[in-house]
Amino acid sequence: MTSKKPVNRPSVRHPSHNHPLRLFKSQEEDEIICSGCELDLIGQAFKCTKKDCDYFLHKSCFDLPRETKHKSHSDHPLTLLHSPPYGHSYTCDACGQYGSGFTYNCSECQYDVHVGCAFIPETVKREDHDHPLTLVYNTPCKGREDGAMFICDVCEEDMSENLWVYYCKECDYGTHVHSCVVYEDHQPKKGGGEGGKEGGGGGESSSAAARMKSLMKAQDEMAALQLEARIRKNTNDAILELWDEPKRRYYW
Repeated sequence: MTSKKPVNRPSVRHPSHNHPLRLFKSQEEDEIICSGCELDLIGQAFKCTKKDCDYFLHKSCFDLPRETKHKSHSDHPLTLLHSPPYGHSYTCDACGQYGSGFTYNCSECQYDVHVGCAFIPETVKREDHDHPLTLVYNTPCKGREDGAMFICDVCEEDMSENLWVYYCKECDYGTHVHSCVVYEDHQPKKGGGEGGKEGGGGGESSSAAARMKSLMKAQDEMAALQLEARIRKNTNDAILELWDEPKRRYYW
């Protein structure tokens, strides 16, 4: 009876982690959080090859550019950091939430953006609103001398003037950039300002959320196939190089 040899799965390195990573497919019931963006991780991803190490990365987080020029901070480029620049956590200047994973950072201005916020779309559509919402990098109330605060038209919470907003100028209607923009459980309770309409059917936004999730899933799966092909090619090249090396020494 012959014993089966262990399968040597190809592994890759990432500067955010000390151990090799390998391809991994996460199921929804696994309840795994990405170590980079700190969001739920479902589908093709990477995990640490060490059995006792709970390090996971989305494919999109694995392939993030090291530097980006962002419209929200045009004076300086933002640099990708794999750990918080100020200790255990930072506050995202886009959404106002804390973070302890990857961040895009401007050290000169102490400006930080979640990697999940840095690449959100510039326009979105809520099915309970007649017009597309455009991403703006501070609330419309910024700089007002009367001290007025902008209120999210979905959850009705006050928003700091420097936070990003998905906004319809025509209706003076705006939402937080994450949960409220496509969140099914909230329903607008008031008009969006002068000329604004009463919101209706917040649950209808679920199809918009589903479309965004489907697009992200398709992009991740394509990136997974491309990366797996690159890994296989690199592995084959390394094997061929080792095979050819004695021959080169012999003929030399």
